[in-house]
Order: sequence, then structure tokens, then C-alpha cells
Amino acid sequence: MNIGKNRQGITAAAALAFGALVLAVPKAAARGFAGGTALCLQSVLPALFPFFVVCELLTAAPPPAVLLRPVQRVLGLESAETARALLLSWVGGYAVCARLAGQLYGAGRITRRDAALLQVLGCCSGPGFVIGCVGGALLGNVRLGVVLYAAQIGANLGAGGCIALLRDGRRGQCSSSPRGRMQASAPTDCTREVSGHGEVTLPQAISSAVSSSLSVCGCVVFFRIVGAVLLAVLPLPPAAVSAALEVSAGCADFAALGGAAALYGCCACLSVLGVSVWAQLRLFAGTAYRPRLLLASRAVHLVLLQLLVRVCVQLLPGSVTACSTLAARVLPVFRLPPDAAAAGFVFLCTALYKARQSLYNK
Repeated sequence: MNIGKNRQGITAAAALAFGALVLAVPKAAARGFAGGTALCLQSVLPALFPFFVVCELLTAAPPPAVLLRPVQRVLGLESAETARALLLSWVGGYAVCARLAGQLYGAGRITRRDAALLQVLGCCSGPGFVIGCVGGALLGNVRLGVVLYAAQIGANLGAGGCIALLRDGRRGQCSSSPRGRMQASAPTDCTREVSGHGEVTLPQAISSAVSSSLSVCGCVVFFRIVGAVLLAVLPLPPAAVSAALEVSAGCADFAALGGAAALYGCCACLSVLGVSVWAQLRLFAGTAYRPRLLLASRAVHLVLLQLLVRVCVQLLPGSVTACSTLAARVLPVFRLPPDAAAAGFVFLCTALYKARQSLYNK
């Protein structure tokens, strides 16, 4: 009881202090809000909104067990549902991973163990961000972005293997084979999978995707404001503050340093993820959220990703420029690309339609 009251008191004090800082430096808060909003329109919504819709439609259909069984067996997963969610997470990113883990575990379609493994193995940044933004725009080399994305998935698998070995050894399980664990709990999961599927229409999927996208954008904008306000009032290193709060801002600030610091700083941001991403994981995962397990896996991920990138970069043909100059590549964008404009337009129209429906019903 006292611990809960202390947490509430600390949260209230931090909220009051932040409100006072926003009033003290309104221009910095406005810059943070503008930067967060631009990031959502240019990167977050085009990257996440379509995948949220696709995931809603795919998770309602029975999983193709024949195609997913190899992934399920290799990774020691108990359900084909988890294998499909993992593949979608590697494409959609950490928000899709947390959302699928929370939905499937809350509906009883996967076990608690599979929900934890899904978050450890699937929590990553999507290929659009890593390859296109970090590799192509910030580091100036798309091949390097591909290496970063592949090394990120490899670090996820390595961290998942280390965590699984430590947990199995600590618990002293009688059967260490994935197939043995699957036989113990698979009948219940299969029954739940068959009964848990329901028909999801495209409008329902879009409506749910809009709510999820709004939550993601809210986290991104808020922590962009926090970072801008902190940097305006405290003499803190911008790269460290950005990396601690938001992964995209951290990658941009480290890329500005150039050289090896740019590459390995971006790797650190992809492993640490930032407070914004952790808030999204807690929001979407719900009762499936495992903070201690995730924290341990990300610590292992940080070491593995640095090692994998260091080895893989040596194998790239030719010379690789980690970063030339940030100012020449990152510029204020006043006209959105066609794909970002289309995704933003659909998102805003759906949000306005939902708001109109709720007001009309009242």
C-alpha cells in the first residue's frame, strides 16, 4: 500500500514539475510538439497504420499451421498463433508486437510463456524505420540499414535464447525440449485458438487501427515535448537525452556525431528503445507485459547487436560511410511524400468519422 502511495506521489510531483517547465519554456515545448507531430505524419503513421489494419485482419483468421510449424519448432513456441504474431512483429515493429501479445494472451489464444517469448523475440524497430530512415537517410547507406535490421533480428533471437536458457535452468524443468513443453499445454491452446477466432470486417480493423495509432502518436509527441523542455532548462547531452526518451530522436542525434559514434550510437538506440517505446509496450501488451524479462533481454540485446554489427560491417563490400553531415540529409519537410500523405489523409478521415459518430450518438 505504501509503495503504491509513494509511486503516486512521485508521479504527481513529476507531473507538476513538468507542467511548470512547460509554462517556463513554452517555445521549447512548441518545438517539441511540432517535431513530434511531423514525425508522426512522415514516419510513424505510414509505417504503423497499415500494419495495424493488416494485423487485425490476419489475427482473426486461422493460422496456416503447416507454413508456421517450422518457425514454431525452431524457436520452441507452443502455438502457431505465436509464430504468426512473431513474423508480423518483425515486419510491423514493437507496437505491433505488443498489441498482438496483449490481444492473443487476453483472449486466451496463447499461453503466458508464449506471450513473454513473443515480446522478447519480436520487440524490434520495423524495416521501414531501420532500413529507410536510419540506414538511408541518417547514415547515408541503405546496405548498412539492411545490415542493422538483420543484426537487430539476430540480436532478438540471441537474447531470447539466453533468457530461455536462464529461465529453464532456474526453474529446473524436467523436459528441456520445446516439443515436450508444447505437448503439456498445446491441447488447451488449440481449443482456445479454434474458439477464439471471430469475423473482423475491414471497417472494424480500420477503427481499431486508428485508436492504436493515436495512442502511439500521443506517446511520441509527449516525449518529444519532454525532451525539448529538458534540453532547454538543463545542460544535458542532447544525444543521451534523446536516446533515453525516443528512439528516432536518439538515432538522429547520434547520426549527427558522424563516424563510428553514429553507427554504434544508433545501435544503442535500437536496443534501449527509449521511454516512449516502453510506455507503448505497457499500453498495448496489457496483462502480458513483462517489464523485468524485457529489461533483461534488452540488456543482452545491447551487447549482441554491437558485436553483430561490428562483425557484419567488416563484411560489406567497399567502404561504408556511417554519416557525412546530418544537415545535408535531414531537412524540414513541408510537402509530404505521396505514401505518407495518403496514409495521413485516410487516418485523419477515419478519426474525424469516429469523432462524429461518438458525438452524434450522445
